[in-house]
Amino acid sequence: MTDQAREAIELLLKNRQSERRQSYLVRGRRYERLSADDLCNLWAEQMNRWADDSISFDQRPLNDLGVEMGLRDMSPPLDRIAEARQKILAKSGQALAAVLQATPE
Repeated sequence: MTDQAREAIELLLKNRQSERRQSYLVRGRRYERLSADDLCNLWAEQMNRWADDSISFDQRPLNDLGVEMGLRDMSPPLDRIAEARQKILAKSGQALAAVLQATPE
């Protein structure tokens, strides 16, 4: 991947993050009243659901939970989703391989 492509991807991700944050704030901070532990538990539950069924999964609650964590300067509890991370990485690798295979040189 070229530096220019990497920069474009990073910019896209930052824009999406900003849009998600704005959307969450405009809609009201749905998860604001959760304790930090409840927030982490719900985030881990959503990540596990996403890993198990990424096609029909509603991404908005997971995005909102991530935004709420960011507003609180919390890091996601990655230690609670080890199995889900492996599933997501495997699916991502398969998707990337399919894209690369379909893309002409």
